[in-house]
Amino acid sequence: MELAGWLLFVVVLFYAGPALVLMPRRTLRRIACRSDEPATWPLVSVVIAARDEEQRIGPAIAGLLASDYSSLEIILANDRSTDRTVEVATASAASDSRLRILTISSVPEGWLGKTNAMSQAAGLAKGEFLLFTDGDVQFAPDTIRLSMRHVLGRKLDHFCLFPSMETEGWVECVLVSFFAMLFSFGTQPWLRAFRFPGAYYGVGAFNLVRRSAYEAAGGHHAIRFDILDDVKLGKLFFNQRASADFLIAEDSVRVRWQTSAWQVIRGLEKNAFASMSYSVTKMAAFSVFYLSVFFSPFAAVFLLPPNEAAGFVASLILLHVTFGRLSAAFSGSWSVLPGLAFGASGVLFAFWRSTWLTLRHGGVTWRDTFYSLKALRAGEYR
Repeated sequence: MELAGWLLFVVVLFYAGPALVLMPRRTLRRIACRSDEPATWPLVSVVIAARDEEQRIGPAIAGLLASDYSSLEIILANDRSTDRTVEVATASAASDSRLRILTISSVPEGWLGKTNAMSQAAGLAKGEFLLFTDGDVQFAPDTIRLSMRHVLGRKLDHFCLFPSMETEGWVECVLVSFFAMLFSFGTQPWLRAFRFPGAYYGVGAFNLVRRSAYEAAGGHHAIRFDILDDVKLGKLFFNQRASADFLIAEDSVRVRWQTSAWQVIRGLEKNAFASMSYSVTKMAAFSVFYLSVFFSPFAAVFLLPPNEAAGFVASLILLHVTFGRLSAAFSGSWSVLPGLAFGASGVLFAFWRSTWLTLRHGGVTWRDTFYSLKALRAGEYR
């Protein structure tokens, strides 16, 4: 058991070590200043696929139009909205010519509503770069300029920013922070340069791509029926061997992902089982590994004598410190540190809830549209 404890520590160190040491230091404002500003700024087309976002689209549009980036256009792809999304967006723009609105009334066979909206908007865009984002995301005035400074300086084809995750209350902060840590463990962004399998990433709030690389990869066509469209866009560029990077936005990009702790659980309903390729076998294997990493150390501390539990104790300490540090980096708080077990339990419950509901209903309902499990499995981008 003593050897098992130290083997577990090695596994935890592989995932948590780089996340603890590297991730918090890789912030946009810290890294972007290492690149020189270009002589000219290329046109960036911001693409927002929105459906029934009247409550949040106004501030999102206003924030983008307040950008200090000199060469910008915004395309709002209004995906079959039934509320006042367009009216609110137009009012927020105050007749600013940089805002263009694309109205979509139907979705072609074999496409998801969101991927279709982004694809159509990208086809209308004039920019050398495309920034895909959501209708509830808030940008600081210098976000796009700093991002482009980094992208141009590094000659990147794909660039992601992990947003500041705004939360209310300790429980919601614990769940969101744990999911963010799990995301960093799962994507291994620091290993992408080494072509490590699975080391790709995509963030719905901020996916910036070079248009030429996007078109060379076939645009959204390959991921047209994949619910994990933001992450799979990263996989698309990974498979095309395009250059990419990933930084933490801090207050440069902010989003209130969900409105409560329970909504965090519900918010994973669509994506969690999809991340397992809709496979119960993969979900079971993931759960065994998950339980071994996050829960076996607690059991070992209570059940084993101190000399045999040393590796498990070291694993617990490393996991807790990483959890607190990453939460603070993602605009959470060190106060979540004692909530590691609770966060791990809540997220695992969300994953199995997603699995159960998807299997029970035979598919997923997203934005009032039902997609069958058979079609989702067939349309997954691998």
